[in-house]
Amino acid sequence: MKLFIHHLFFSAILATTLVISHAQDNQKEFLDVHNAARAEVGVPPLKWNQTLALYAQDFANKVKHTCDNTMSSNGPYGENTASGYVFTTTDAVNQWIGEETNYDHNLNVCLNGKECKHYKQVVWKDSLYLGCANITCGAGWPFVVCEYYPPGNVNGAKPY
Repeated sequence: MKLFIHHLFFSAILATTLVISHAQDNQKEFLDVHNAARAEVGVPPLKWNQTLALYAQDFANKVKHTCDNTMSSNGPYGENTASGYVFTTTDAVNQWIGEETNYDHNLNVCLNGKECKHYKQVVWKDSLYLGCANITCGAGWPFVVCEYYPPGNVNGAKPY
């Protein structure tokens, strides 16, 4: 019995360590992709914020069954969401960064009615902190959400 409890205890520690390790890898992945895009335009790197990450996770849990990436948490933070069939965390963030081609920095507008607000949030110079979550939706595909503080996309202001 003692051996069983000992084994159970170490199994729990190993499982916890693996979850923490995966979460830290995920944080690093989110930060690396965001901060590479930010470095390209000369804005400071984002830092991970656990409050934002918990907020993102709570929101992700609310949309888990529908995976409707048009939903918004309507919270106090800047927010980007993505969903699709097969993509990684990096793919989701790169999707937002890819909107750079739709953005005219001189005019500070999205071109031809195309989307560029996700990109602008990623590189928003005043945003300092990031927290993200990714889940597998009920339909079996990924949903990614990132929260930013302070929020970006302030009307009339340029992101960098």
